Amino acid sequence: MDLDSDIANLTLDTEPVLKQTDINKDHFNVRKFLGRGCYSLVYEVEKNTGIDIGTQYALKKFFLLSSSAMKCVLRERQILARLAECEQSSHFLPTLFYSLWIPYSPIFIINEGCGRDLFDLIKHAGQMEESYARFYLAEIISGLEIVHSMGIVHLDLKPENILFRSNGHIFIADFDRSYDFTISDKVPTDDDFTGTPLFMAPEIASGQIISTKADVWSLGILVAEMVSGPVRPAAKDTADDFHMARKGTYKIRGLNSFTKPMQSFFSATLKVPVRERIDLNAMKGLRFLKFVNWALVSSCKLKPPYDPMDFEHRPSPEDRKIFAEESDTILRDAFAMKPSINYGGRKLNNKDDDAMADLRRETPSTLDGIVLNQAFTNFAYIHPSLRPIEIAYDEIKDLKKTPTQARPRTRNLSVGD
Repeated sequence: MDLDSDIANLTLDTEPVLKQTDINKDHFNVRKFLGRGCYSLVYEVEKNTGIDIGTQYALKKFFLLSSSAMKCVLRERQILARLAECEQSSHFLPTLFYSLWIPYSPIFIINEGCGRDLFDLIKHAGQMEESYARFYLAEIISGLEIVHSMGIVHLDLKPENILFRSNGHIFIADFDRSYDFTISDKVPTDDDFTGTPLFMAPEIASGQIISTKADVWSLGILVAEMVSGPVRPAAKDTADDFHMARKGTYKIRGLNSFTKPMQSFFSATLKVPVRERIDLNAMKGLRFLKFVNWALVSSCKLKPPYDPMDFEHRPSPEDRKIFAEESDTILRDAFAMKPSINYGGRKLNNKDDDAMADLRRETPSTLDGIVLNQAFTNFAYIHPSLRPIEIAYDEIKDLKKTPTQARPRTRNLSVGD
């Protein structure tokens, strides 16, 4: 059976570096349930074998309940692997250490944060000082400029996707909505114009054009939320949410009370016509960021303004229900073919709930005519620093004989969440 054309463009069709058996679920002990996403569950796990024995990671396990979920997983796997193999590294980007495939759930093993995100800090601190917002903006830019240099647009920059490490520095998470120009040789489809309406650039909400300037708009809104509070009234419904996103609706409270450099920052980043909006490199030259020592930023030599241990994670109401029910059953779901309870958060344990019916159903071996095992044939991955010598040697031999070629203030939910 042929793969759907959209999925085929995302299929991992390079020669596999390793076999699925080189990394499997038995190599990890599940310690704790951390949270959930639209199509995923997140756990804390510990490696029980190999050179990284005893290391704690975050495990992100996906449920392929739709073709959209499948596209998100394959898209993020490609991008995370590209970041892992990139010669440029950044403390402000996620690290994919392993990926593996268990029928019918793909799994990422990535670096673990400290359980807090920028949304938690905003709820704790309220309106930040300009200098504090500049600190976090500089760290985001430091990571994002590598992403942009690789031809990748994040498309979902929001407080919930800026996670804290225990040392108080941040990293950008969740690349499942991102667009990679180097692996897409087609005109973007409706599925590619995605993100979270509140932070979505007008041209993305309108389905017009994808460029790195979309992330610049998101950063403008993100900083506004940090220093002035909500920039948009609560939407009546999804249609209203997207209407405001398409119009580029926002209002920065107390704008005239901010410094001139801060005001100029908003003016430059929140231009509705994309051609008039600055790019990331030009943003670094704005007066608001003029005196930032980027070498100190990239090396994490600057002291964070907040200690993440001083504020608490604020899970969504849905997640709070799951945390309250935490048990061995939930931990076993990390490697189960299908979940044993409803992680959608509505009417927990009510088997008649629609979400429960969807999640508890037997996941088929094919999804909308797509052969899952074919699409995920080369899904297994080990970070270069953790690969056994024999795997690294086989990879070198493959590279020699096979030339490679690149192909042409409730929590904010992304589209589909």
